[in-house]
Amino acid sequence: MPPPKTEDRRPKTTPEAWFFIEQGHGPPLLLLHGLGASSFSWRDNLGPLSRHFRVIAPDIPPHGRSPAPLDGDYRLEALTQGVMDFMDRRGIGEAAVAGNSLGGGLALLLAQARPDRVKALALLAPAAALTRVPLIFYPLRLPGLLGMMAAALLGPWFIPGAIRYMYQRRDRITPEVVAGYAAPYREFQRRLALGRLCRSLEIWPLEKVEAMLKEIHQPCALIWGEKDRILPPAQGEWLKARLPQARWHLLAGVGHAPQEEAPDEVNKIIIDFLHPL
Repeated sequence: MPPPKTEDRRPKTTPEAWFFIEQGHGPPLLLLHGLGASSFSWRDNLGPLSRHFRVIAPDIPPHGRSPAPLDGDYRLEALTQGVMDFMDRRGIGEAAVAGNSLGGGLALLLAQARPDRVKALALLAPAAALTRVPLIFYPLRLPGLLGMMAAALLGPWFIPGAIRYMYQRRDRITPEVVAGYAAPYREFQRRLALGRLCRSLEIWPLEKVEAMLKEIHQPCALIWGEKDRILPPAQGEWLKARLPQARWHLLAGVGHAPQEEAPDEVNKIIIDFLHPL
């Protein structure tokens, strides 16, 4: 298996040119990471999935190695439009979209806004049925000087604790995983930009979410960790009841990042789900 291609096309001042990893050939499969993560979170999925699909995993600004301007527009609507623009730049007309957490929420918004661009959805604990921002991200929502203090404190040194909160399977927490997650957090500006994103997040009333879900008809796989402490499985049950086409997969002993804690199982679910489509 050849190493994944990476391409860094980032002007320093705009969030439109994203860093991404692309590997494989075949039907396009877009992988969208969660809040505070990056394309690194798909490291154990790229190889297996690329044997069946053209896999593209971007770093959604201001995450990872994409631009992180402090004046960037990080509202959900802007990020969703950014995904569509990214697809245009990569020549992707229609794709299956897999998303974890924030990435899953963006996948749903994209499927509603442009059903012609989304062939199918693989949603891994998508951030959709929230009633509040998860507590682990709350400090970054603080305004003004408090937000700057939070960004100063939440450097790479807080990553081990954050991963322990995210993962249930502690044996998956290796020095390489900690280093991979910690690297972007060495940049103070990136932490400030993540704070701007967190403050821009709008928690939709469940009635609005329900209305959106009624407009989504693409085939869907809904994957959740049984031990998810960030977005509890009850949120998945709520979504499942409102996405009648969804195939439900509850993974035992798994936390908020199924693709990282149970990559073999998740890869099989996604491949089996997408192959007949």
